[in-house]
Parts: sequence; C-alpha cells; structure tokens
Amino acid sequence: MRKFLVLATVALGFVFTACDDEDNLNSSVLIGNKSGSNVIVQLDTLYLDARAENLSGTMEYLWTVDGKEVSTASTYKFSQPKTGEYVIGLAVSDDKGENLQTTMTAKVEGRFGKGAFILNEGNMGNETGTLTFVDSKGIAVDSAYYRVNQTLLGNVCQDLFISDNKMYILSQNGAKNGGEGLLTIANATSLEKEKVYDNTTLSWPSNLAVVGENLYIRDNNGVYMLDTSTEVLTFVEGTKGALKNRMAVVGDKAFVMGNKQLFVIQNGAVIHTVSFESALSGVAKTYDGNLWVSCTKPASIIKVSPVDYKTIDSHTLNVSIGAGWGVAPAFSAKDDIIYFSNAGFKLYRHIFSQNETEEVADIKEYVEDAGIYYNSLGVDPVSGEVYFATLKGYADYKTNDIAIFDFNKTPALQFDIKNKNSFPAGVFFTENFK
Repeated sequence: MRKFLVLATVALGFVFTACDDEDNLNSSVLIGNKSGSNVIVQLDTLYLDARAENLSGTMEYLWTVDGKEVSTASTYKFSQPKTGEYVIGLAVSDDKGENLQTTMTAKVEGRFGKGAFILNEGNMGNETGTLTFVDSKGIAVDSAYYRVNQTLLGNVCQDLFISDNKMYILSQNGAKNGGEGLLTIANATSLEKEKVYDNTTLSWPSNLAVVGENLYIRDNNGVYMLDTSTEVLTFVEGTKGALKNRMAVVGDKAFVMGNKQLFVIQNGAVIHTVSFESALSGVAKTYDGNLWVSCTKPASIIKVSPVDYKTIDSHTLNVSIGAGWGVAPAFSAKDDIIYFSNAGFKLYRHIFSQNETEEVADIKEYVEDAGIYYNSLGVDPVSGEVYFATLKGYADYKTNDIAIFDFNKTPALQFDIKNKNSFPAGVFFTENFK
C-alpha cells in the first residue's frame, strides 16, 4: 500500500460532550490525525488516534464509521475502497463513568484517474481477469477492480477502453470461473461498478472500441455494434475477417484491422476499406490525430490519414514488427517515437521523423525471470516510459515482472514491479483515451 497522498486540506470538526461534574469541566477528547489531512484516495489509510485530557483510570474506546462499530483500540486505521464522505466517530469513557464523544469527516477520492492499467487474462482454467494499476511513482495495486467491488471480472479479459469517464472491460469467456460477465462497465476514476452486460450471441469476443453511445465489439464472426442506450446488438456487415487486435478511434470513426486492410466503421456501417500490400500487425491513433499502421512483410510503419485514408508517409524497417498471436498491437508510441519487439525480448525504437531504427534493450538483461513475452508492451504518451511485462513461464506465470524503462536516464530501468500480473492482455494508459 502506498503512502498517504495529500490531495486537499479540509478542516477537521470536533464535537465533544462532558459530564456536569465541575471537577471535570476541562475534560476533552479529540481525534488525532497523523496523516495530516482527512482526504485520501481509495485504499490508502488515515492513521488516527484518541487524545483524551483529564480522564482518569482505565479508558475504553469505541470507533465508528457511519454509525457502524469498527474498533475498540486507542488507535484506528481508516481505509475504504469506495469513494465518498465518511463520518468517523470516537467515544471514550473512563472508570468513573465519564463518556466523551467526537466526530470527524473523512473524504475518499478516486485513485485510478491517471496512470497505467495492465489488464490480465488470468489463468483460463481456474481464474478470472484482473486489473493491475500503476501510478506515476511506480506504485502498483494488483486486483484493483476486485479490491474496489469485491466481485470478479470475466474470464480471460482481452481489452479495455475508456470513454466519458467510463471504463469498458471485455472478457472472452464471461462468467466462467465465477466471473461477472462478458462486459463490465465501471467508473474510470474509481473503478466502482456501474453495469455488467452478457450476451450469448458473441463468440469469443476479443476487442472493443467506444464511439459515443456505440460499442464496437470484435469476435470470431466480425464486428458487432452494441447500442448502450437500448442494449441492442447488431452485426456490422462487411467486417468478416476482422483480426483479433485492438481498434483505433479517431473522431467518430473506428478503425478495425483485417488481414491486409482496415475497415473504417462509422455509425454502425463500414464506410470504407483501406488496402495494404502486406498483413497488418497493429493500428493506433497518432499524437497528431492520424493513424499508425504496422505491416509484417515487408516490415513497415505507415502513417495514414483518417480523413481521406491516404498514406502520409511510409517507412520500411530492417527488423520484423509482428504482434504474434496476441490481442495487442505490435507497437506502442509517444509522439513520433515508436517502440516494438516483434513479440520477443529485443526492444527496438523507430524515430519516425528521422526514419531511424535502433535496438534499445534486451529485456532479459534487465529482468532475470523474463521467460515469456505476453501482450505487454506499452509506452506512456506523456512521460515516454516504456512498460514491458513478462512471465517466467506458462507453468510459472505467478513469477512475473512489470519492468518500466526510461531510456533517457541511466540506469534505464526505473521500476521492476514483481508478481502483479497474470497473462497480461495489454497495457493501457489513461492519457491515451483523452
């Protein structure tokens, strides 16, 4: 658990009562707050203590939160998974029967509005998906969604999208192994659950994108559109062959990969198909509102206009750029700097403005237990830090790392977060959805 984060300063209000005995007119009790503020974020802790004056003998303590008894110790650690304001009460009595009371209000704010999420599939046979959250200080919270809601995401989570302060989490197998459904909708800042959607029509759904009230969901048949206002699911004609990989959204258009083509979907229909010479391995929105598209043979990075669909520029690479069998793009980028690994441990950087490619790291030299690459390359669009998650092996997946690099610093490895992922489906940065 990370140290207390001061978000704001709110004055504490204390109310106390005392008996009418004139000898005890100066008796008092208050709540001491070692944290320095009564505002915290979800799952952090306020360290409180009872401070009584002019009480005699053995004292008894009773702490309450919103009227519910929570502790009888002289100190109390307040922590909550849900946002909101909470009234913390303290009653102190001595062996002469004097009883003093006081209250304070604590505010819990959302923890997850800014940072990176590693979406985990979990072990297909006996687990569900999970969310690992990493903040800017490299502090990780594993099973973040479960910690907040006490319910499980669907089995084999595959994709995540944030729109209008809502997070949409898609799983392949829905309620299997105790999961709550195919699609979970939660508040993007707090992860508090809003709705769960399930549908037997979908066949192994893998990816989604949100445009307004419409959700585009790719499965083995193609792409469906889910109208969230009516919960009506309709097939988008012409999307047969849509690949298992992330979509990109620019404006009111969704761009979905086919084998050698991009399907352009607008208002529930394919309005255009962009053809390429070789198979695609990734698509993503660029920093300037265009599209990055990666191709396998020949290996290339192409910049494409989302308006007229013409190629703005194209660079052939001297190393392969593939996504393997995963559901994440073959690359991730900050500005015009594109990182890729060809689903292996050699990490490359392509500076598009200079048309230069270089190897920047062998992940195995930094991470001792790196045995498997699994959907897990991501680049922070603000800081430029590179996230690379690994597993020791399929049987040893509980031994794992989330390595975070800054290749402008020495040493490049900034954080090595151990044993917080489980078959990652990808890295998702909140800033990429703004």
